[in-house]
Amino acid sequence: MIDGKKHFYVEPVEIEIYLKKAGKVRTVIRDLSIELIDVEPINEKSRDIFNFFRERKEPIDLMEVQNQYPELIKHIYDSYYKNMDLFEKLSMHFKTGLGGSLDSWRLAIYFTELLLKYEPTVASTKFIGDFQTYNLNYLIMMLNRAGEKFLLEDSTVAYLIKRRNQAYRDQPRDKEFDKLVELWEFNIKEKFF
Repeated sequence: MIDGKKHFYVEPVEIEIYLKKAGKVRTVIRDLSIELIDVEPINEKSRDIFNFFRERKEPIDLMEVQNQYPELIKHIYDSYYKNMDLFEKLSMHFKTGLGGSLDSWRLAIYFTELLLKYEPTVASTKFIGDFQTYNLNYLIMMLNRAGEKFLLEDSTVAYLIKRRNQAYRDQPRDKEFDKLVELWEFNIKEKFF
């Protein structure tokens, strides 16, 4: 596993502070650290697929899934035929990323964000599992490990927050985290009005 902050996505949050004595407003940036919640396989086939890629320390490449599990080709094609060209490009970025290209990891995360919008599918809910979220977490950790700065789309950040909150729903509330999320959500709404 990857250590420390590498298990988090960090989203900058702007906070405006009114300095009473100076009569000025200052903007400060605080880091909203969102813990990446592991994805659990949904069944035995999913567990096999996840374990295959985990053992290789690789993202789950849909092209490689079809090579390793040919019995899933029809289900994968039926679910992803409209975006198969994007999955092929993503597969290339995975391969060059594993070869050491940081640009490929960066491009791979943006392709993954895009493709995540088309989930869930029959292939992911019945056979593969939530491989897109697994890949998103994997790519965030790879870019963190490399010390790369990057930002995700607001919808992806909201998705990560939702996953984190679901995982911690039975825990005591983290007031600082909740306040930063509230400020982040306020800033998002302000952008559009």
